[in-house]
Amino acid sequence: MKTTIGFFGLLFLIIIPLTGIKNISDDETAGKSIVIKPKTILELSDSICEAFGVPSGLVREVGDNESGWRFMKSLSGGTDHGDLQVIEPTFNYWYDHLCLEGGKTRKNYLITGIAYLKYNYDRYGSWKKARFAYARGDWRPEHTWTCLENTFMNKIDWKQYDRPTLAKN
Repeated sequence: MKTTIGFFGLLFLIIIPLTGIKNISDDETAGKSIVIKPKTILELSDSICEAFGVPSGLVREVGDNESGWRFMKSLSGGTDHGDLQVIEPTFNYWYDHLCLEGGKTRKNYLITGIAYLKYNYDRYGSWKKARFAYARGDWRPEHTWTCLENTFMNKIDWKQYDRPTLAKN
């Protein structure tokens, strides 16, 4: 099953804002040079989050924990890359699933990581469970977590992302 966000959705929500292109008339630019400034990595991440319906604050916290927002290859000898430390099989699956182009770029690693986080949210119905599954493949109850899992999960204030829903009468 393909996701509902298609190529053109990604194009307009991610790629076009990256370039800084805006609709300006010839009168405004006559005799002027236009400087297009690329977005910062956090602005790019926020744009992708908005396109997928993922809380940008949560993704910023995941990036802080996973790499400190330094696009990098795994230091532990694994196959994880990028700001969100996406493992190669996950990257390859979402790259193909979303019909991305351009290969293993920083932007594509962000897109695939955020798409995978959204998939886990849709699967488990909770950002906390989605975050745990993002790092470990599947959700497990808290009493089964290791010290490392407790450390990275307890850095996040889950109340700001997973709010209880009020029962309807």
